[in-house]
Amino acid sequence: MTVLSSLRTKAGRRRERPVSTKALVILAVVGCLMLLIGRGTAQIIGRYSCSSNQIVLNVAVSPDIAPAMTTLADHFNSRQLTTHGQCVSVSVNTELPALAASQIDGQGAKPHPPIDAWIPDSSLWVDQARRYAPGAQIVQTTGHDIALSPLLLVMPKTAAHRTTAFGKTGWRLLLPRTAGGPHVPAGLRVELPDPTQSAAGLASLIQVGRLLGPGTAARVRFTRFIYSSQVTTYFDDPVSLQYFADLAAPPLNSDPVTVTTEQAVLAYDRSHPKNQLAATYPTGRKTGLGSPELDYPYVVTTGDSVRIDAAEMFGRALTEPYAQAVIRYHGFRSGKNVPDQFPASTGLAKQLLQVANPPSPSEAPAALAVWNKLALSSRDLTIVDVSSAMAQPASPADPTGPTFEEELNKTAALGLALFPDTANIGLWEFANNLQHGLPYKQLVSVGPLPENLGVISRRAQLMKINGTLSPTGGPEVALYGTILDAYKHMRKIYKPNFFNTVIVLASGIDNVPGDITARQLVRRLTRLNNSPEKVAVIIISFSPSADFPMLKKIALATGGQAYRITDPTRVAQVFYQALAHRLCGHSCVAP
Repeated sequence: MTVLSSLRTKAGRRRERPVSTKALVILAVVGCLMLLIGRGTAQIIGRYSCSSNQIVLNVAVSPDIAPAMTTLADHFNSRQLTTHGQCVSVSVNTELPALAASQIDGQGAKPHPPIDAWIPDSSLWVDQARRYAPGAQIVQTTGHDIALSPLLLVMPKTAAHRTTAFGKTGWRLLLPRTAGGPHVPAGLRVELPDPTQSAAGLASLIQVGRLLGPGTAARVRFTRFIYSSQVTTYFDDPVSLQYFADLAAPPLNSDPVTVTTEQAVLAYDRSHPKNQLAATYPTGRKTGLGSPELDYPYVVTTGDSVRIDAAEMFGRALTEPYAQAVIRYHGFRSGKNVPDQFPASTGLAKQLLQVANPPSPSEAPAALAVWNKLALSSRDLTIVDVSSAMAQPASPADPTGPTFEEELNKTAALGLALFPDTANIGLWEFANNLQHGLPYKQLVSVGPLPENLGVISRRAQLMKINGTLSPTGGPEVALYGTILDAYKHMRKIYKPNFFNTVIVLASGIDNVPGDITARQLVRRLTRLNNSPEKVAVIIISFSPSADFPMLKKIALATGGQAYRITDPTRVAQVFYQALAHRLCGHSCVAP
């Protein structure tokens, strides 16, 4: 008992010994440190695991939406989401949509690193990329529109105040008066974004095509629209729009109009509150003639199954409320067409937004084909009739009025003014026996218009000659032989990637004994034209005595066309018809 009591007493004493506060503090600190170390170690291990075992998803995005996508990629990466046992990390690469499309469809250089997912500014680029086999095989649409931004017609406010048609005529504002456009100030400049590089420009081209419709007259009006527009870069951010606004300021004092997005206008107006732009949503009597929307689709462009899953994971994150809020913060409408609040000063909230019907699968390729034909640089040899037949009055009712030669010079000057510096032009005059027994004489060789010929440029030389040509070649005209030699000359100096033509400005008469006949010329041209090196003959005839049906056969044998000037006031119209002929080739019917 004594021993037991003694043991109990000692045990009790041990249980009752008080624990010091100092010891408790030490224990608490050690416990917290162990907890923090445990958590920190887990985070470090997790981060180390992600950095050493991750999928880096390369996403190419349109420049205007890149700031928003960078913010969302950083947020996504911070969540350390995984697929197939690997962390997914998104790398945003800013890429012009046209360039990305050419890389994806195999027509351009392969990108490095490869593009796994793509956010262009419009589905129009997706359609373009899928036209080629590599793009059709790899491009997978997800159905996610990340953002929306309608297109607007935009002018500096001072210019818009001078243009009463602004905001009232829709897409017609872009047309010259001679193509059905409204009355506008003489200084109006249509700054059309290059349709081959800009979805806004391509959408504008589609809308103008819808407005003008089909047919020969529509082709001529469309040609006038193209040649009266200034092809420019895309004004889609505050910096470039500032340059656009400066076009209306001294010393230029012009009245520019362009097409850009709602988001770009809002961004510019926020950074320039005292110099905001005038902007209007285009509307029309038909639903197809409203405001196209850029839809910023999310597209998967990889064939790797693991990367496809990673891309789809990021795509789902872009549809979440936080992502859509970030999109709206940057001035876009959300993918569900929810806009942010517009500042009252823009006036956009009070305007009608008539969304245009989306383009059909054929509209964008057709519009680009038309554009490429009209924009294709010209390589032309112009041959000018200087026979005495061109000294006749252009109008029998006005014997003292302009002669055929004067009207011809007017046509040549008009045509030369329309051609850009990329064009190659040359000039011959012809009648009979002008040089060493030949019926023609070279005045200017075919070459680039800006190229210097002595002390002045080829363009200046041509302008100078056009103003002094006179009908001094005598009464005989070897028209058919001259056309054949001009055609052979253009075949000899033929260059691809140009629209190679012989332009004939003549009375249309051939009266030299021994010259090749019209039927012989047609047979020779038909044989020569059976070649990849196509040269079109365009004939503009001035004399009512000419055999015009035969002139048409001659031109058609080369895929060209013949036109007859019966009214001197129609010189410009006929020249635009000749340019519009590029759009239809053999299917064109001369009016």
